[in-house]
Amino acid sequence: MSRSGEMAGRMAERAPSGWAALAAMLAVSVSSTALAQTTPVTAAPAPTAQTESVLLEADELIDDQEARTITAQGDVQVRYQGRTMRADRLVYDLNTGAIRASGNVQIVLEDGSVTYAEEIEADEAMNVGAASELRARLGDSSTLAARQALRHGEGESELRNVIYTSCPICESGDRPPTWSLRARRAVQDRESRTISYQGAVLEIVGVPVLYIPYFAHPDPTVGRASGFLPPDVGRNRRLGTFYEQPYYWAISPSQDLTASLRLHGNVNPLIGLDYRKRFWSGEMSIETTFTEEQLFDDDGDRFGDELFRFSAFGEGRFELNNYWDWGFGLERAYDDQYLRRYDIDGAGERRGPYVGQETRLLSQLFAIGQSENSYSSIAAISFQGLRTQDTSDLLPLILPFAETEFVINEPVLDGQVRLQANTALLSREDNPGTGIFEGSTGRASVSATWRRDAIFGPGMVFSPFAQARADAYQIEVSEDRYETFTRGLGLAGAEVSWPFMRPGERFDLIVEPVVMASVASDDPQAPLNINEDSLAFELDDSNLFRPNAAPNYDLWEPGARVSAGVRATARAHSGESASLIFGRRWRDEQAPGFSPTTNLDGENTDWVAAGQVDLGANFGAEGRIRLEDETLDVQRVDLAVRAAAGRYSTYVRYYSVDEAIQNNPLDPNREISAHIGVDLARGWRVQAGLTRDLDSDINLLQDIRAIYEDDCTFLEISYTRRETQLGSIGPDEGLQIRIGLRSLGVFGGS
Repeated sequence: MSRSGEMAGRMAERAPSGWAALAAMLAVSVSSTALAQTTPVTAAPAPTAQTESVLLEADELIDDQEARTITAQGDVQVRYQGRTMRADRLVYDLNTGAIRASGNVQIVLEDGSVTYAEEIEADEAMNVGAASELRARLGDSSTLAARQALRHGEGESELRNVIYTSCPICESGDRPPTWSLRARRAVQDRESRTISYQGAVLEIVGVPVLYIPYFAHPDPTVGRASGFLPPDVGRNRRLGTFYEQPYYWAISPSQDLTASLRLHGNVNPLIGLDYRKRFWSGEMSIETTFTEEQLFDDDGDRFGDELFRFSAFGEGRFELNNYWDWGFGLERAYDDQYLRRYDIDGAGERRGPYVGQETRLLSQLFAIGQSENSYSSIAAISFQGLRTQDTSDLLPLILPFAETEFVINEPVLDGQVRLQANTALLSREDNPGTGIFEGSTGRASVSATWRRDAIFGPGMVFSPFAQARADAYQIEVSEDRYETFTRGLGLAGAEVSWPFMRPGERFDLIVEPVVMASVASDDPQAPLNINEDSLAFELDDSNLFRPNAAPNYDLWEPGARVSAGVRATARAHSGESASLIFGRRWRDEQAPGFSPTTNLDGENTDWVAAGQVDLGANFGAEGRIRLEDETLDVQRVDLAVRAAAGRYSTYVRYYSVDEAIQNNPLDPNREISAHIGVDLARGWRVQAGLTRDLDSDINLLQDIRAIYEDDCTFLEISYTRRETQLGSIGPDEGLQIRIGLRSLGVFGGS
């Protein structure tokens, strides 16, 4: 017997190829990525250079010259290239090159992942490797176990009787993990770079819930590979029972395509294509669906002609140079009800600088440039209305809309100057049924704005300002006949505020009276002007102190006006806060073109106020209100409150508007929405929500959800019902179940 250090040195001189095999044996362990997929990874090549040393430590080394074996016993440790193997006993056969480690075998990889086994076998070339009673703990607390692990030559690895979970394991063994995946056999084919499973069973708290005879996916080393994705199965009244099967095609490292086929019990199939591509300068994606089908109602009953129908959503953004980017956004559907009829998402998402709505699709082609002191943009915009009242004469084609703004760095009269230019061209077709000619319009505007902020006297802030603007319009008054006019506009005034601050031991209070006074030129072309870009706005807390309260360009607020109000803020040293703004506006004359909705139609505006309270996670509130100028009757109120206490949480929002100032007469005048949540025991919580039209006593939306969540599992069961009617598509309801298993993904159906 000899000490391990001495024997190891002599052994390395006598059998260097054996030590190469011993180092290669460490590669029988699996990486953390592969373990998550329940399969071994290809063995690392054995070192061939004499300088790639292997460090072996043991209590005892036995060199059996007759049997030509070397045995290490007692606290055996082998270290090679950051990997460590520990075992009770290790035997190396010089005749066959076989290596066997047994007894509490542990292999620690560079990333800290640990693999345990009762016994590991390998030859010096690692053509065949085996491990029994394999167990592994990954860095993310995932666990894998297998009765046996085998390597069949260079091309294939196999695990038998596999169990995998990413849930914490109860050390006492009296409670199974929340979920686990068992498979009779898992095989990794390194030539095709795929992993296949046979006889897989998903268990929830030890109870089998899903059996999958066979499935396969790409090797973790691939990253992206073509193959089938998890299907979506569900049922509703319109479509009947449906099954959707997507297929993913990895076309190249920079592009892919997901194609799906959805089969329905009541109607014809629906095909979907989702294409994505990356470029050196940016990326793009196009998502489409199409079918050939008739119209059908809530019950799936078909009527009308069988036609080709489709939807298309897409976006892209690319860099031209250090200043300019360009991009596009695409939103189109065959008819008003196509998206809702087939339960297709995508409307109302941001796909560029301009955002559409669920009932109004928006396609755009744009370019944006920005630097420290300038901003420029140009866009072509097309609308598609999904409501019956949306027509081509109402929704024009904007070609183009362009604007630029430049801030002069050097002060002018100790103030800042902004130069702006804007142009818009709206093309539309006349609707003879309206009796009024709706033609195209064009506008170009240039303006310069100056403002200075100065402190004087006892802390008062004095901010004088001035603006000059010139507009040129071309309006189509009848078919192919245009009128052109120009106008010059200007205003000047000042804003004065006097903030008072009272520091306190627990909170600070700031009260700031504000007065803004300005005078503006009259609009010389007001009777001829058409309001295209200021259709839905009103004077509220957000623009109370703006010199020209009318947004954009078409409307102009003439004459003299004064806005007065107060802003107050309280901030606690512990983080809580509260704020309030209250005020109104006075004018010397009525302004043409302003409706009662805008709150600028008379000489005196209504009172406007807004407040906010934030007391941390347990309470918060915010609200806006508009009060009639003389009677103080409530014209509009929007109030939201959130609160939490113990296991309970709630959110309530109430909205009310007087019919006389309502923008869209089809929208509800009074609406309330509420959400309540209750945390139950052992990770369970229940949430319920309701949105109700108080005028018609209709529940626009109601839902209830049961949710379970722990360190490795997410489960949501939800029921949703809508009572709204859109054409032939009326009230609907649905049941949805979503299951999320950490490291395996999210599965859901409706």
